[in-house]
Amino acid sequence: MSLSSHLAGLRARFDRLALRPPEAPDAEATLAGRHPAAWQALQAWCWQGAGPGHCPALRPGGWPAAGQRLAVGALRAGDDTAALAFAQALARQLDGSLALEAAIARGGPRAGLALRLAAKRHDAMWWRPRQPADPWDAGWAVDTPPALRHWKAGFAPRRATLVLADRAAADALRLVLAALVQRQDDLRHPVRWLWVGGDSDIAPQHGLPVQRFSLAPTPEAPAALPPQGGAASGPAAPVPRRPLGSTGATGHE
Repeated sequence: MSLSSHLAGLRARFDRLALRPPEAPDAEATLAGRHPAAWQALQAWCWQGAGPGHCPALRPGGWPAAGQRLAVGALRAGDDTAALAFAQALARQLDGSLALEAAIARGGPRAGLALRLAAKRHDAMWWRPRQPADPWDAGWAVDTPPALRHWKAGFAPRRATLVLADRAAADALRLVLAALVQRQDDLRHPVRWLWVGGDSDIAPQHGLPVQRFSLAPTPEAPAALPPQGGAASGPAAPVPRRPLGSTGATGHE
């Protein structure tokens, strides 16, 4: 790949055909504190094998370094409403919406614009390793017929991406995941696929192990299982908190 290819990739926007931005859940600020073990474990799982995410200085169009392009997890709770809310809060932290909202609250629209521009500048610096505060893309997997076709052939993450997959749409989304597994070596940036909800365990997915998470410790699904697969290349500590949503920090545009 060339410098022109790298620059073309910088024009990519949030993929609304494949992903639906999460919404801010009720009592969002309290969710991480209610389930700290699950929160930390999920963040560590996202980062496991995701970095350092940069290219050699003399290869701007190269393939960003990552130990594991695709990983699959499953989040369960006592009820699906709690799991959905927790997943949305996690996604909003990862994609920088919370940081954007905080910046605007402190410094107004100009502060928000400065944060967005900084994220774009960092995207352009191919030699720069991914940092804990860098925004990911995050959203719910869309399962409409056009979206399914796009997932199978056209989905290309512009940056590290967390995909939330609703277990209620599992029949359709399993086909999406199967396509991603086949294409995982072609994913330029790491993708973390998280099944959300459901009352039964998820079996290994197309040869990939499934990392299980629970909001309430149980013998079958402890809240803080260590991440599986790939060498750790990101921080094990929680990433600095920030939000996600239709006003995504850098994000959904």
